[in-house]
Amino acid sequence: MAHRRRLFLRLSLKTFTGAVPLMVTICVISFIDDGLSWSTLRDMTGIPPASAALSLLWAAWRTRSMVRAARGLDIPVSESALDRTQTHILTGVPLPLVRAEPGAARRASEVRGGNPVDFSWRPFRGRTYADGSVAYDETSGESRVEVRADGGLGTGSPVLLGAAFLALCQTVRTLRSGSAT
Repeated sequence: MAHRRRLFLRLSLKTFTGAVPLMVTICVISFIDDGLSWSTLRDMTGIPPASAALSLLWAAWRTRSMVRAARGLDIPVSESALDRTQTHILTGVPLPLVRAEPGAARRASEVRGGNPVDFSWRPFRGRTYADGSVAYDETSGESRVEVRADGGLGTGSPVLLGAAFLALCQTVRTLRSGSAT
């Protein structure tokens, strides 16, 4: 539970600091439009608390969505879930499924077979992709899933925080569902 609190706090801080340029822009526009007056100062003092409240709400929602995505997958949800590269070791998925499942998934594209299987994964409904790979170790029977937030997901936008973690969870769930059938 403490890991989730730290994740929530880190998400809150990153979201709030990501909103600082927008807050400054709004304050400058308000100052330019109305000039220096008490009403302008009063209006500008409400902007940081409102931004902080929205940041807390966003962080709570994103933390909850990350916890829900990882449920039942044995993937720890901690503040490291915001890292740009996410990895997970998966057992019990044979090599034919490692090659077939990413290609059959609706969220995957540009699947390049072999070992490792490279692909692009869409964690959200938009056009942003994470780069991923699944490498199968024949001696141990383990698959190493790695997802990287490159390209559009690497912009640092508060909206995209944790996208690599969500893509990892979706990829692992897809591989596990294929091995269950």
